[in-house]
Amino acid sequence: MSKNSSSETKANYNADAANATSSFTSKITDNIPVSYNAYDENVVFTTDKVNVSFNIIFGKGKDALEYKDEKELKQFTKKYNVDTLENNDTKAYYIIADEGPLLIKIDNLDIYSRYNNEKYDYALGFAVDFEEPEYFSNEHYSPFNIERDGVLWSIPVKEPWEATNHYNNTFYQNGKAKYQWNTSRAKDSNVELTEDEKEIGIEKTSESTGLLYMTFMVLSKEKEIVQQRELTRSCNTRSAGATRGCGATRGGDVTRGINDSVAGRVGYGHSASTSSTASTFKYAKNTSRVVIPVRIRISKDSEVTNMNCSKTIKGAEINMDRKKIVTPSFNPLL
Repeated sequence: MSKNSSSETKANYNADAANATSSFTSKITDNIPVSYNAYDENVVFTTDKVNVSFNIIFGKGKDALEYKDEKELKQFTKKYNVDTLENNDTKAYYIIADEGPLLIKIDNLDIYSRYNNEKYDYALGFAVDFEEPEYFSNEHYSPFNIERDGVLWSIPVKEPWEATNHYNNTFYQNGKAKYQWNTSRAKDSNVELTEDEKEIGIEKTSESTGLLYMTFMVLSKEKEIVQQRELTRSCNTRSAGATRGCGATRGGDVTRGINDSVAGRVGYGHSASTSSTASTFKYAKNTSRVVIPVRIRISKDSEVTNMNCSKTIKGAEINMDRKKIVTPSFNPLL
C-alpha cells in the first residue's frame, strides 16, 4: 500500500511561502477559516455533499506546572495573529505566537450532509502532530510513520438549541495525551546543541523547525432520536454549498505579522491531563481527511520563558523527571 492513500484529499495548504512560484499577498487575521466538501469523490460518485466549515483560533495558555484545573488551562491569556501568504495557487499560514503554552480552538463548527443529516449526527476528528503524519487510508485515525502523543479528539456538532461551552472546543493537548503544546524561539542554526539539550529533545534548527500539522476528519453516528424542529440559522445556516469563514472577525490588534517575528519552534511542554471519554463517533464512510500545516513564529517582543519545548515525547518525559528532583531540606524531620 502506498505511503498515503491516493484517495486522500490533498489540501491546498502549503507549509511555507517559499514554495510559491509567483508573487504573494499577506493578510493578517485572528483565525484560519476552513471549508470543504469531505466526500471522497475518487471513491464514490454522489450528488450528496458533506460540507465541513470551521475557524481555527490560536492563543497563549497557562503553564500546567502552575495550574491544574482544566478550565484554567483552557483560558486564553492572549489571542495570536495569523499571517497568511497567498497567491493564485498556494496558501501558507504563519502563527505569530509568544513563548509559552499553546491553545487551539475550533470555532463555528458545522458539518452538514444534504441527504443524511436526519439519519446521522456528525463530529470533527482533530489531532496535532509536530511531524508530517502519514496514514494508510482515510479510515485510520492514527499515523503509521510517527509516534503521536495521545489520540484524535472527537468534537460533536452542536445543534442551534444546544448550549455551547467554548471550553469544549479549546485544546492544549491531544486526547489522552501526556504533555501540553508549547512554543519557543528557535535555536541559533549555527550553534550545535549541547548533549543536555539533545537529551531533553531540543530541536536543532532546520527547514522543518516550527511546523505544526493539524489533522481533521469527519466522524458520524446514527441518531438515537430524530429532533423535528423548525430551525432558524443565522450565520450558521447549512446549505448545499460549503460556507467559508462564517462569523470570523478580525477582532482587536491584528497588525503584528511575519516582519515582527523571529523563527520559532513547537513541541511538548510540561505534563498535563485532560478529562476525556471514549467517543461513540466513528469514521464517516467515504469521506476524506485534511491535514493543514502551519508554521510557528515568535513575536519579537515576546518574553523569554524557561518552559521546556521538546521535539520528542521521550525528551519531554526526561525533562519532567528532572523537575521531580529537589534539593533535600537541612532537617527533613521538621
